[in-house]
Amino acid sequence: MSMLAFLSYVIITSITPGPSNILMMNEARRFGFTGAWQFNSGIMTGFAVLGVVSALFTAGLYNWIPIVEPYFKLAGAVYLLYLAWQVSLSNKQKKDTEEVHSSFLSGFIFQVINIKSILFFLTVMSAFILPFHHSLFSIVFYLMITIFLGWLALLVWSAFGSILKTFLAKHDRAFRMIMGGLLIYSAVSISL
Repeated sequence: MSMLAFLSYVIITSITPGPSNILMMNEARRFGFTGAWQFNSGIMTGFAVLGVVSALFTAGLYNWIPIVEPYFKLAGAVYLLYLAWQVSLSNKQKKDTEEVHSSFLSGFIFQVINIKSILFFLTVMSAFILPFHHSLFSIVFYLMITIFLGWLALLVWSAFGSILKTFLAKHDRAFRMIMGGLLIYSAVSISL
């Protein structure tokens, strides 16, 4: 396995806009970095759990992945379109929920059903880890690197939302429309 290819895939896929990144940034925009910590820690915990479950699933069903992948993609695309609709709602409709913090559990559940993350881990395992490494130590080592880099990317997006909170508040409607558009883009790119 090429370490450069592995790291490039993990870093680029983790840092590009995706549902988790967008929602963490939005939560930090609303409540600041520490105010969003409950929801964001749910997403990060879900990311780690999803990584472990995906590793077990991929290792156990390595030959079945091409058969089930289209169903994951379809379900994920539909869910992302729903999220895009929710994020893009007008201010008038969203005002009632503006002060409600999202919970750890909602972040956790969102992340474990996040199709981008599911496909991310399935790809990492099936293309970069399992074809080249068979020992439990190697698999765990590369999985830990993947989870750690994913966490860093998630925290960068959250920090970005917190740092630009005032600016984003002034341009709330445009921001929500852009975030909704990015979620639609994610849905389309995943389903292709």
